[in-house]
Amino acid sequence: MKQKILAILRMLGPGLIIAAVVLGPGSISSISANGSIMGARMLWLLVLCGAFMLSYTVLAARFGAMNGKKFLTHLAERYGRWLSVVIGICAFTVCAGFQGGNNIGVGMAMSTLLGGTVGMWAVVFTVLSIAFMFFFRKLYQAVEKLMMGLVVLMILAFAGNLLVALPEPSVVLRGLVPSWPEDGNVIQLVAIVSTTFSVMAALFQAYLVQEKNWGPDQAGESIRDSVVGIFALSLISIMIMLTAATVLFPKGIKVTGAADMAVQLEPLLGRSAKWLFCAGLWGASFSSFLGNAVLGGTILSDGLGLGGGRVESLPTKIIGTLIMLIGMSIAIITGGRQPVEMIIVLQAAIIIAVPLTAFFILKESNSREVMGEATPSWWLNLTAVAGLVAVLFLAWKSFERIAALIGNG
Repeated sequence: MKQKILAILRMLGPGLIIAAVVLGPGSISSISANGSIMGARMLWLLVLCGAFMLSYTVLAARFGAMNGKKFLTHLAERYGRWLSVVIGICAFTVCAGFQGGNNIGVGMAMSTLLGGTVGMWAVVFTVLSIAFMFFFRKLYQAVEKLMMGLVVLMILAFAGNLLVALPEPSVVLRGLVPSWPEDGNVIQLVAIVSTTFSVMAALFQAYLVQEKNWGPDQAGESIRDSVVGIFALSLISIMIMLTAATVLFPKGIKVTGAADMAVQLEPLLGRSAKWLFCAGLWGASFSSFLGNAVLGGTILSDGLGLGGGRVESLPTKIIGTLIMLIGMSIAIITGGRQPVEMIIVLQAAIIIAVPLTAFFILKESNSREVMGEATPSWWLNLTAVAGLVAVLFLAWKSFERIAALIGNG
């Protein structure tokens, strides 16, 4: 039995890295705040986003296994370097936005628990992540092992809180019925979608599959790995929302951040709940700090035709460092003023850069010239098309919202 478990774990990796990258403190803040304000009403949205995320991660994983070329290198040869550069810059922009949210989230958590400022903790985590990225010789293997451990830590920590809270089955069932915010404001929904349905993270799966040297013979393994990773991501997100909806929402306690949720769980569920939540938050913080920067660095370096689009290349590390420094700067400049609102705006704004990437993942995955007989099934395509429509709609709503904010000064 032990040998079977170890064999299964050795087959995993890329999918769990994606889960760890997507679920950062910004994600936890958005989901926690929504659960404390709206209860479990948006549970259906998390499930739907999980389906969208799974479809694109599977498409990317299959592309990575069936092709020797990196995705943006392939696009550059097929359509021109301009396209790979545009998508690479989009990935960089998305990751820089997420990194800002991650810095603000971890800064709020650590300053609440241990004192200090948001900016100070952003600097500490940034320095640790840069050191990790440059001083591990086999970066992919180190990241893979670290992310596996942190995902397990997050699942255990957030499951511990939920087991104590014990939501009513009726609350869960009602949350699975689609509903819309009463005030018509979709910015909270956009933030949830952008943090749980990350097209750039799905694209990264193609690169991670190739880092493991999985070819056509391992296409099935790459798909199973994707399913496990996205299932873990969806499970953690659902546990966080249900905890907030069960414990805080009935009492009218509004969460302004992940750190607030940790503190507010203590008088209701005991000190162990607070520390369990903080353990999960720390796992989410460090994994997303490092993984998000590596993601952006890998994709942009491939888009620019530098470093072969490899995780361990020097261009990837340099670009990843720049992403970390931008995120740190966002936290230092804005972290002390309405940090949760800033996280939500950042998460909503970056979804504007996503539809182009989603379109080409879907298009290239369905090209027989590129994929041969390994084109996706109709139901996978249907889910992916629905995800593309959802991203286009939310990107438009985000654009409207941001334009309104700029217009109001």
